[in-house]
Amino acid sequence: MALLYGSSYQIPGTSPGALIAPADQPAGEAVLTLTRFDSSKVEEAVHVTPEDCRAWLAQAAEAATRVPEAEAPAGKHANRAIFWLHISGTPDADLARRLQDSLGLHPLALEDVLNGGQRPKVELYDEHLFVVMTHVDYSGVDLRLHQTSLFLKGNLVISIDAGDDGLFLPVRERLTRGGRLRQLGPDYLLYALIDLIVDHKFPLLERMGSEIEDLETDLLEDPPADANRRLLRMKRHLLLLRRQQWPEREVLNLLLRGDKEMGIGKKTLPYLRDSYDHTVQLMDLLETYREVVTELQNALMLATSNRLNDIIRVLAVISVIFMPLTFIVGVYGMNFDPAAGWLNMPELGWAYGYPAVMIVMLGLTVGMLWFFRKRGWL
Repeated sequence: MALLYGSSYQIPGTSPGALIAPADQPAGEAVLTLTRFDSSKVEEAVHVTPEDCRAWLAQAAEAATRVPEAEAPAGKHANRAIFWLHISGTPDADLARRLQDSLGLHPLALEDVLNGGQRPKVELYDEHLFVVMTHVDYSGVDLRLHQTSLFLKGNLVISIDAGDDGLFLPVRERLTRGGRLRQLGPDYLLYALIDLIVDHKFPLLERMGSEIEDLETDLLEDPPADANRRLLRMKRHLLLLRRQQWPEREVLNLLLRGDKEMGIGKKTLPYLRDSYDHTVQLMDLLETYREVVTELQNALMLATSNRLNDIIRVLAVISVIFMPLTFIVGVYGMNFDPAAGWLNMPELGWAYGYPAVMIVMLGLTVGMLWFFRKRGWL
């Protein structure tokens, strides 16, 4: 249940913004990839350091100051170098401190990065914008959540994906092909990353919907033995997704309402509204699936109760049938001696006594079976 309800946290008493990695943080090296692009070209460097990124940013700023204003391209982001620093894996405390020193990231935001499992949110600091989203992996049995942290600072976008599963490869491919992503600036790149995280949940929910339909078919035909366990697991997954999706919708809403303060340009706003609509669709799907799963649970309980009633009814009929038979056998099992007197079961000495008792018992059985079937009890 830790996956559903737990999250990392700082030791009580730790000062705010202390960059201390959790003790249970998995060991592994975070890989930093820096992409520099403008409307004409894309450059990429793998295994860079925060210091390398700071140097690239300084060079770009210096080059921009050397361009005469009369020769500068038209447009806010025309031919302006934009940087995207992507970190695959969870940074350790040392890397977090270097990010703070080299790129000026706020320690409270970096604290949230180190302590994963944060609620999706958006926070505006003096120097940058900080967004927390949740990336979901679903294997059909396990549902795993990975925190994705996004920073927007001037012409720099930073993405930190704890899952390290190539989530943002489609964005990288779009950058290579060119187009709108290389024309509209860093705020549009931030939108593209957020939109990819949101849209990544649609195939997941489609897969869950197929599993729910299969469960519904099984319950209508012949409920499997593990049906209740599968329904409980599905309901737990839907609850977990709902707990993550609800604040993600609020993240998009806050970005739309605080566009200027958060560095979101007017050209990016329509695309953010589209992404917000996607979060609403996801919430509708989640609510629908939750209702269907609840109805299936009720149907399973009803089917189980009916099956139990059928079993009890059959056992009751068998017990009723054997009651008179047991009485007859009990009476003639008292072993009275017919020779002691004419009242001591004289039929025990009759040559046809045993066949007569068998015929009577068989007749009672057939008669009761006919009566029970006529009443609809069998």
